[in-house]
Amino acid sequence: MRGLNLWADFPVAEVWLDLSDHPPGDILWSSAYLRPRLGRLLPGLKRPRRPPIKHDQKRHERWLTQVLLEIILELAARIGKRPDFTRVRHTSEPGVYRLVFQSIEGLPAADCAETALEIVKAALAGTQCDAEFLLEALRGKAQDIALTPTGTALLTAAQARGIPVRRLPGELLQFGHGARQRRWFRTVPAEAEPATLEASQNRELLDTLLAATGLGCTDAPVKDTHYRILVAGQRVLAALWWQLDSSGNGIDPTITDVSGLLHDEVRARCLDAVRALGLETAEVRLAVPDITQSLESQGGRVSEVVSYPPLDLYLKAVHSCSIADACLDTLFRPGETGRIPIVAVSGTNGKTTVTRLIAHGLGISGRFVGMTCTDGIYLGERRIDTDDCAGPKSARLVLLNPQVEAAVLETARGGILREGLGFDACDVAVVTNIGEGDHLGLGWIDTVAELAEVKQTLVRGVGPEGTAVLNADDPLVARMARHCRGDVLFFAREASHPLILRHRRNGRRVAFTRGLDLILAEGKNEWTLLPLSRIPLTHDGQIRFQVENVLAGAAALWSLGVPLETLTVALETFGADLDKSPGRFNVLAIGGATVVFDYGHNPSALIALIEALGVFPHRRRLAVYSAAGDRRDVDLIRQGEILGHAFDQVILYEDHYTRGRQPGEIMSIFNQGLALGKRVREIQTIHGWQNAVESALWQAQPGDLLLIQADVIDETVDFVRAHLAGNAALRELPLLRTTLTAASARDPAVLMGQA
Repeated sequence: MRGLNLWADFPVAEVWLDLSDHPPGDILWSSAYLRPRLGRLLPGLKRPRRPPIKHDQKRHERWLTQVLLEIILELAARIGKRPDFTRVRHTSEPGVYRLVFQSIEGLPAADCAETALEIVKAALAGTQCDAEFLLEALRGKAQDIALTPTGTALLTAAQARGIPVRRLPGELLQFGHGARQRRWFRTVPAEAEPATLEASQNRELLDTLLAATGLGCTDAPVKDTHYRILVAGQRVLAALWWQLDSSGNGIDPTITDVSGLLHDEVRARCLDAVRALGLETAEVRLAVPDITQSLESQGGRVSEVVSYPPLDLYLKAVHSCSIADACLDTLFRPGETGRIPIVAVSGTNGKTTVTRLIAHGLGISGRFVGMTCTDGIYLGERRIDTDDCAGPKSARLVLLNPQVEAAVLETARGGILREGLGFDACDVAVVTNIGEGDHLGLGWIDTVAELAEVKQTLVRGVGPEGTAVLNADDPLVARMARHCRGDVLFFAREASHPLILRHRRNGRRVAFTRGLDLILAEGKNEWTLLPLSRIPLTHDGQIRFQVENVLAGAAALWSLGVPLETLTVALETFGADLDKSPGRFNVLAIGGATVVFDYGHNPSALIALIEALGVFPHRRRLAVYSAAGDRRDVDLIRQGEILGHAFDQVILYEDHYTRGRQPGEIMSIFNQGLALGKRVREIQTIHGWQNAVESALWQAQPGDLLLIQADVIDETVDFVRAHLAGNAALRELPLLRTTLTAASARDPAVLMGQA
C-alpha cells in the first residue's frame, strides 16, 4: 500500500495468512516443535516466545502468525531494512489473518514474506533450509529495487520539506503533482534541455561558450585536473581534490573534501561556467595547481563541465552541506511543495455526482481539472478512460499529468483496502454518507462501522490547512471529525440540526438549507447562495439526496476558496441530464410515462430513490432492478423487500455481474425479499439488462412511473439515445425532455440539445 491507508499514514505491506486448512491438531503440534527448529534454521534469531499452554486453536493460530511476522522482521533487519510498525489482525473468516508491517523504501516486502513462510514451512516439516542462501537472494532483490544514494537523499530531503515524491521507471523521480511537479533524472533536473546537456560534451562548443564569459577551456591531461567543483542552483556546493595514484590512471584516487579552501574568484568562475551552458546542476573540473588562489593568477583553466555530475560521490565525500536540499532548491522556491489542490470524495452514495459537481465548479473558476470517478478519467473535458476509475492507480495517473492544476478524485472503498490512497494528503476530503453501507462482507469489512473506518482514511489525509466536509445527518460520518488534522465543515439539510448549531456557536463553517434556499455560514455570518429552484440537479429542491449532494459539493468548493459568484454559476449550470450527470437520477418523458434512470444499487440508495419518486404523480410504479452477485444474501433480500413495498411491478434481470453465483441465483434471492413486500403485484425475471429495459418500456403506459437501474453507465446512455432516436423516427414517442416533476408546467430544459 503506497499511500495513506487503513493502517497508517505511511506505506505498509499487508500479508494474508490462511490457516483454515490446517486441522486443530496440526496447529497445536506445530506450536510445540517450531521454536527449537527455527533456531537451527536461522541462527541468531531471537527465540519466539513460548506458545500458549492452553489447547486453544485461535491462540495457537495467533502465535504462529506472530512468529511468521517476527521472522519477516528479522529477515528485513538482516538486509538493513527493519520496519518499526507492525500489526496482526484476525479477520472475520476463521483461520485467516492479516499481517501488516511498514514498507520501507528498498525493502522487498513480498519476497521477505515469502522467504519467511518458506523457513516456517521447513521448520514445521523438519526439513533443511539454506537460510543464508535465501538471505543473499533477498539482499540481491533489495539492491535491484533500491534507489541510488542520490535518489535516497533527495527523497529524504523532499519528505522533510513536505514535498510529495513518487518513483517512476528509469530512475526518474517526480516531486509534486500535476502542473506544479518537477522531475529529477539521475543527477539532474529532468527538464534540462537536451541541447544544453549536449553542449557540455562538445569540446568546440564548450570552448566557444566559455570564451564569452572570459573563461577558456583546456585539453589538460587528466593528471593535471585535480579539482572538481559541484554547482547547483547558482551555488557552489562542494569542492573535491582528486589525488591520483602513482600510475596516474585515475582508477582509484584518494578524494578529499576541500570545500572550505575555495577562493572566491574560483567560486565565481565556476558559477560563470555553469551559467554559460544554461545548466542548473553540473560539475566543473579545473586544471589548476591551487584552488586557494584565483584561476587567472596561476593560468588555471576549465578542463570540463560535466552535465551529469556524480552526486553519489559527493554525498559520500562531503558532510559539510546538504547537497540534496540544494538540488531541491533548483526545483522549488523556499516554501514551495509542488502541490496542487486535491479534493478526495468518498461515501456509500452520491460520491460520483459530488465529484463531477466539484470538478465542474473548479473548471468554471479557470482551473484545468483532472477528475477520476466511477465513470472514468477526465482531463478537462476530455475523457481518457471509460472504466471504473475510482481507485489509487487512476488518482496517480491524474497527478502525474503536467497539465492538471486541480484534482478531484472519487475514492472507493476497494482501492483503499487494496492499495491505500493514491496521494499522501488532500486539501479537502468529502464523505457524503455511510447509511446502511455497501459491499459489506467483501474484504473482511462486515459492518457499517468498519466501512466508516475505511472511508475515514480520507479524513485522516486532510492537512492542517485543509478541510473535511462531513454529513452531519449521518452519525458515522459526523464522528470522523475527531480524526481530521485540519478544519471541519458540516453540512445538513436542516439549519436546526444540533451539530450545525453547535458548530456555528464555535465560529465554524457549515452548509445547510433553510426553506428552499441554500445557505453557507461561518459562525454568525450567513450567505444565501441561491434558491434550490435554480439548481437543476435538485429538481426544484424536491430530490432530497440531490440536495445533500449539492450541499457537499458547494461546501467543498467554498473550502477551496472558490468565489461565491463562481460557485453560484457552477450550481446553476450543472445539469441533471445524461451529459453532466449520466445515470444519476435522469428524468425523461417517454410515451407518456415518466422514466427515471439511476445507478443506485444498495439499500440506502434504493430508499433515497423511492423517497425521491414520491414527488412524481403516477398511475403505477414499475422498476427494473438487479445487484451484483458478490453482495450478501441479506443485502439482496433487503433490497427485494424495499422494492416489494414501493412498486406495483418489478422486473428483475441478471447480467454479467454474477460474480460466482449460479445462473438465476440472484433473482431467486431477490424474490425472497419481494415476497415480504406489501405492494408488489407482478414480478418478472428476464436475462440481460437491455432485454429487461426494452420489456419495461413497452409495458409502461401513459401515467406510469418507471425506475430503471443504470447498470453500466455508458451502455445505459448509448441504449437510451439509440432507443429514442429509433422511435423518434417512427414518431411513436414524443421528443425527449428533462422534467422537473411529472406535473410541472415550467419550461423544462431540453435534453442533449434537442428542440
